[in-house]
Amino acid sequence: MKKVSIKDVAREAGVSITTVSRALNGYPDVSEKTKARIEEIVERLDYAPDANARAMGSKETTKIGLLISSLMSKDENGFIHGHLCGLYRLCTECDCEFVLLVTETEQQKMLSFRQLCKKNNLSGIVVTGLRTNDPYYEEMMKSDIPCAVIDMETSGKNKCNITMNNIAASQEAVEYLISQGHRNIAMLGGSELADVSIKRYAGYMGALIDHDIVCPKDYVCHCDFLESKAYEETKRLLRLHPEITAFFCASDMMALGAIRAALELGRQVPEDISVMGYDDIPVAQYVYNGLSTVHQDPNRIGYEAGRVVYRMMQGEEVESKVVLPYHLIIRGTTGPVRSPDHGNATAEGGKS
Repeated sequence: MKKVSIKDVAREAGVSITTVSRALNGYPDVSEKTKARIEEIVERLDYAPDANARAMGSKETTKIGLLISSLMSKDENGFIHGHLCGLYRLCTECDCEFVLLVTETEQQKMLSFRQLCKKNNLSGIVVTGLRTNDPYYEEMMKSDIPCAVIDMETSGKNKCNITMNNIAASQEAVEYLISQGHRNIAMLGGSELADVSIKRYAGYMGALIDHDIVCPKDYVCHCDFLESKAYEETKRLLRLHPEITAFFCASDMMALGAIRAALELGRQVPEDISVMGYDDIPVAQYVYNGLSTVHQDPNRIGYEAGRVVYRMMQGEEVESKVVLPYHLIIRGTTGPVRSPDHGNATAEGGKS
């Protein structure tokens, strides 16, 4: 298929190349009517500016991008840094150029996924952090560019999901709490729309069902993976349900918020409240006598995602899902449940 050029857009719009360029770059001397006309043609022809256009005559490079949904001033859980380092290492080994791309929901409405890839001359892409209702999610599934997606279900040609068994890992973590005598176990989940959150909730529920434990629906709170929100929700839950003796948290950052809240309410960890995290972030082994958690390796995730993308770029057939290992780490924030007189009364509607 012939690549659409700025000349094609100008010819279709009946204006000069300069006018097209100025319209797309937001210059005020182009009328709104002309801008609207040009934008409609750009979308219809699927035109995207060539980021390497200035490098005329240069050797074509093989470029793999890492697309993340947001870039915070602090990467407290270390996952973006880990993914970035792993993918960069793969690109270095395979003599590929690496580029970091950041997108927000509103930006996705202005530049399509395909245009983003074409604009940056991407040969392949690794994606992390999208939600199922983001515009890029559906566009990505329809795209033909080699694409590895971290912790999100994929479909179609040249697509691969890089993940761990989040359901099994969560179920194992909750079953460990149950083995310690806990039956009133609350969960602090991430975003309701994040695929990984849905799977970790499924693992939590699977463990409860397997052990004939029924807990109130409001034992589960969505905290968007934020420490501050987990802190507030933990305080609210413990005041409303003092019988809770354990928390399963879908991220270590939320686990840290839960512990801080429990301590401020006078609950000792793990004597009164056990807290299980997820991720094994770098600080997990140092705080609160060590955080019990599910370990996964973000550096390896980034590397394996890049490896799969590179194989697709070479025309190889790859599996639709790569499942990486995890393991449960028991440290100082979990322990045996106390007797009922220390606050382990059975939850309303629960079985003991």
